[in-house]
Amino acid sequence: MQQNYAFIDAQNLNSGLYKLGWKIDWKRFREYLREEAGVEVAYVFLGFMLGNQDLYLMLQKSGFVVVFKEVLTMESGEVKGNIDAELILQAMIDYDRYDQALIVSGDGDFTCLLRYLGQNNKLLGVLAPYEKGLSSLIQKLAGDKVEFLRSLRKKIEYRPTREARVRTGPKPPMKQEINIPEIKEVPTKQNKNSEKKGGERQKNRRNPVNRTQEKKIPAMKQEPQVHPEQKKSTPINGTLYRGTVK
Repeated sequence: MQQNYAFIDAQNLNSGLYKLGWKIDWKRFREYLREEAGVEVAYVFLGFMLGNQDLYLMLQKSGFVVVFKEVLTMESGEVKGNIDAELILQAMIDYDRYDQALIVSGDGDFTCLLRYLGQNNKLLGVLAPYEKGLSSLIQKLAGDKVEFLRSLRKKIEYRPTREARVRTGPKPPMKQEINIPEIKEVPTKQNKNSEKKGGERQKNRRNPVNRTQEKKIPAMKQEPQVHPEQKKSTPINGTLYRGTVK
C-alpha cells in the first residue's frame, strides 16, 4: 500500500479561505486526505500562540501532526511566524518514509521543494486555496497536479452544528429609537401673571414714550449715624482716624 504524506502551510490555507469567505472543517479535511488522497500522515505547520490551545488540541484529535514555529511580534504589533523552512526540512527528514508528498500551499517559496520532489517522482500534487493565491512559479512547475480548495468546499467547509447554533442563541434584536413626546407645560396662575408682566414689558419696549413719562422717585439719602464719642477726629500719620479720643 502506497504511503503518502501531506505537508500543510496552515497560515497560507487560512488566509486564502478567509478571502473566499468560508472556514475549513479540519476534521472533514483530514477525512478527505485519508480517503481520497491516501494520506497516512498529515503535518500542519503553524505559529505558536498561547491563546490557541483549543485549536492545537482539536487538530491533534482530528489526526494531524502539529509542528509549531515560534512567532515574532513586530514593533507595529504584527505577528509573524513563517514556517517555510520547517515544512521543507520535515519533508526532507521524512523523505524515505513516504512514496509521494502532497503540498498544501500556494506559496512560491516551496518551488525548490516541488522541483526536487517532481524530479524524483515523489510529488503527489499541490493543493492551493484558490487561483489568485497560487504562485505563477508553482503553476508552471506543477501544471495539472495543482488542485484548489475552492473546488472542495462542499466536502471540507465548516458548518456549525444545530447544537452549536442553539448554544450561541439567536441574535439580539436591533435597538429601536423611542420617540418621547414633547411635554407641554400646564398654565398656572403664576405663569399667567408672568405672561402678563412679560406682555407689559413688550409694550414698554414698543412705546418708549411710556418710559419717559414715568416719574422718577429720587432715592433718599441717609446720613450715617455717628456715636457721640466718635464725633472728634484726630489725624494720625496723614490719615483720618475715627475713634475714641482719650
